[in-house]
Amino acid sequence: MKKSITILGEKFTLNDDEEYQGKISIWGRETEVWIETELEDDYENNIIERINWLNENRDAVISAFMKDNDHYVGVINEMIESGEFKADKPITEEDYANALFVRYLNIIESGDETEMTLDLDAEPDYLLGHLACMEISSDYKVECGGING
Repeated sequence: MKKSITILGEKFTLNDDEEYQGKISIWGRETEVWIETELEDDYENNIIERINWLNENRDAVISAFMKDNDHYVGVINEMIESGEFKADKPITEEDYANALFVRYLNIIESGDETEMTLDLDAEPDYLLGHLACMEISSDYKVECGGING
């Protein structure tokens, strides 16, 4: 395997787990990315297509997360009211959604199948120290895989 690859002008280095590790901008933030690939002919285009899709479809990812997790807005507001969470006022669902960003991204590319898993985080920490695992299939179906940590 190659010791490094370049994706969208960013260098990814092969690590001990045989994944390429680097950083790339996702939703306007520098994000840790791991890429598992067999380096087949069109691997670079497949990976770029996935990254571009993710950058262009933030709303689809956030909507899939909020579909099963919108109750956390109420949890945070209860914590604000009790003084357990510092905020000037109660938050809205939009505030919560706008706080979410991609902390980690894993792209698994194998021929015609390229899937992604990512961990959502939030600033302010509306996930209370946890990360939300999101799974995106080869046909761009987005599902929440649960809360981690």
